[in-house]
Amino acid sequence: MESNDKSLGERAGTDLLSEQNGIHSLHHRLLELTLQQAPLDNVLTELVEALHAFIGADLACSILIADDQQARLFHGAAVGLSAAYTQAVDGIEVGPVAGSCGTAAFRKEAVLVADIANDPLWVDFRHLILPEGMKACWSNPIIGAEGAVLGSFAIYSPKVGLPDPKLMNFLELVSRTTALILERYAAQTTLSEQKRLLETLDRIGAGVAAELDLDTLVQMVTDAGVELTGAHFGAFFYNVVNESDESYMLYSLSGVDRAAFAGFPMPRNTAIFAPTFDGKGIVRSDDITLDPRYGKNGPNKGMPKGHLPVRSYLSVPVISRSGEVVGGLFFGHPETERFTDHHEFLMDGIANQAATAIDNARLYQTAQREIEVRRSTELELLKTQKDLEAAQERVKLALEAGAIIGTWIWYVPEDVITADERFALAFGLDPADCHEGLPLKEATLSIHPDEVELVETAIGKTLKHGGRYSEEYRVRHADGNYRWVEANGHCQLDAEGQPLRFPGVLIDIEQRKQVEINLKRREADLALLLDATADGFYAVDTEGKTTRCNATFLRMLGFTSEADVIGKELHDIIHHSHVDGSHYPREQCPIYRVAQSGDLAHVDDEVFFRTDGTSFHVEYWVRPVIWEGELQGAVCNIVDSERKRAENARQLLLQELNHRIKNLFSITNGMIQMTARNSTDVKQMANALSGRLMSLARAHDLIATSITTKSSTAGPSRLRTLVETVMEPHVGSRSEALKMSGPEVSIGPSAMTSMALILHELATNAAKYGALSAPDGSVSVTWELSDEALTLSWKEAGGPQVAGAPDREGFGSQLARLSAKGQLGGAIEYIWDPAGVEILLTVAADRVGR
Repeated sequence: MESNDKSLGERAGTDLLSEQNGIHSLHHRLLELTLQQAPLDNVLTELVEALHAFIGADLACSILIADDQQARLFHGAAVGLSAAYTQAVDGIEVGPVAGSCGTAAFRKEAVLVADIANDPLWVDFRHLILPEGMKACWSNPIIGAEGAVLGSFAIYSPKVGLPDPKLMNFLELVSRTTALILERYAAQTTLSEQKRLLETLDRIGAGVAAELDLDTLVQMVTDAGVELTGAHFGAFFYNVVNESDESYMLYSLSGVDRAAFAGFPMPRNTAIFAPTFDGKGIVRSDDITLDPRYGKNGPNKGMPKGHLPVRSYLSVPVISRSGEVVGGLFFGHPETERFTDHHEFLMDGIANQAATAIDNARLYQTAQREIEVRRSTELELLKTQKDLEAAQERVKLALEAGAIIGTWIWYVPEDVITADERFALAFGLDPADCHEGLPLKEATLSIHPDEVELVETAIGKTLKHGGRYSEEYRVRHADGNYRWVEANGHCQLDAEGQPLRFPGVLIDIEQRKQVEINLKRREADLALLLDATADGFYAVDTEGKTTRCNATFLRMLGFTSEADVIGKELHDIIHHSHVDGSHYPREQCPIYRVAQSGDLAHVDDEVFFRTDGTSFHVEYWVRPVIWEGELQGAVCNIVDSERKRAENARQLLLQELNHRIKNLFSITNGMIQMTARNSTDVKQMANALSGRLMSLARAHDLIATSITTKSSTAGPSRLRTLVETVMEPHVGSRSEALKMSGPEVSIGPSAMTSMALILHELATNAAKYGALSAPDGSVSVTWELSDEALTLSWKEAGGPQVAGAPDREGFGSQLARLSAKGQLGGAIEYIWDPAGVEILLTVAADRVGR
């Protein structure tokens, strides 16, 4: 035997003594390589290379291997042929017209094609081989011991013709040798696969038997199923029972990401799934889409959109020893005919192992829950014991401190109450009788008559329903005085719901009741004080919910009672908009901000809205409410700024009235002196003085009316009339002293009063210091009205020369300026011309008619 260092092809051309010896050596060499388990590709390659040496360098040869279904031939080894050709024929179908090799495999006999260019068997392939320079092809099928087609062996010739008998015998020998090699390797592959399966089964069996965690267990079984069947993916849907004994379905996946199934609901008992979930047996389909049960159930009528493609399908029920179907194993593959009887057999065994392991895991989980419950119960018992010890200690301390003034046990069916000495003293009873026991009626004789019915009703309700009893009432003590007590008990019922025992304690709450009464009295006093204030008041907690308010606040905002606001956030009701109408966000509200931050806030011009939707200007102060160092919320004091301005204006007007009265006296005195100087007799003086005083009185009536009443009364309706009325006392018979020009303008009562005050101030100053203080002095009053404003011009002439603006502004000038800005929405401007002062008064157009 030759050394393994040289290929048979090399040795065939040199060391082999004869063709027969060479074939014999080749045969033994191939068997040797097969027994050594050299890779099949190496063996086949060495075979074709050696054959090429035997048949001649001008010939080519190839070996094609059939698939498991004997439907296609795939490249095994070749020599003398290009890689392009071997790739082109790789995977050709076995058929009646499939070249030499495909046809030989189909017929299971040798196919000898003498002329490829003209033979119909090569109609689909001649364009591939002719460029290779090959013109004839002689192929033998490779048949196994049991008649299965394992592949084909072919020799290609560059010449047209058939092989001689010697070469045909050679081809037959090569085919048989190749069949032995392929069957040997197939057997080795089968043994390796069986070994792998046995190792896998052994590993799975050991793992499943040892695993007690249910989730890990089913994942292990699912992974094993995918590995054993070659499935594209697998799933195990199974039922579990939670701690509340509720059953629901979970699943594990193998071969794909869990996200692939995340959007799909759990499988239902459809025609396809029902046999598995009902435990009726294994379902296997080479193409599930052709199964008559497929697509029978809505809403999808088949594979849901986005579902992984499934053609080959295998499902196995997992049934426990008790006969319960605990779940099902499901496997899928996008190609057809992927699962076999062998796979069914394997998965049936795996399912049985899984069922046993799941039973064990469930038993383990049940045992763990029972252990946990027992442990929890023991801990609860320990806690209860500690609580009882603590309760006994508290009761002892309470008894010693005097908080508990008695204990009792009422045996309801016998109507017997036993009680301690403290209870007897509290109810004015004989301690011996309480120790021996007495009826309920006798034990409760000391209850205040006003509370007897209350106590009897509460006891009756507790006897009916059982459970806790608590009531507060007054009892007459041994000294004859009534004191407040709190009775706390618990009524125990039997299995039929009838009362058995009614133990309880009696607590002295006299001091607490007195504190509550005092608190209620103080609360009432505080509420009375708050309701008596003229300002609005309301408080909020840190979340902005109203906790308190006074009557003025309710009246300001239009609420009918405290129930409309307590516990509610009022920002969106009373504070939702700014003065200009824009939205007022809650987070910008100073009231809520102070309630959360603890700062201070003062706002002098905003609007609040009443419940009817109307608004009014407000000024308010917000202060934090802090109790024991912790912020509790905020309190807000609200002033109606319009009312406040009205009150301030009223005070100003009253001061002005006093001022005007003094001026009247001064003016009257000046008129008397002037009249006296210019009168020739007493009668003339009296007539002139009387007229001037009457004009002055009419002007004063015009001003004083709105000062001394809460609402303006009707005065002159025309601006011209107003100017004449105010100026008449100062002008008198000197008609040339007053000049007026301007359109007809109607003046409302409010505007009339403010303008009368301003004109009266200007006229008085003119009479004292300006143009009207001189005999030839005059005043020109002109006005214009536009869509925006009424503009009035006061211009003096012929009086003393004006030295400039005065050093200080007098009260009358201040009042004129305030009236022009506040009541008339305009302004007043002074121009100190040496020839005479000029004054410009503007009134907002929307204020003229008010």
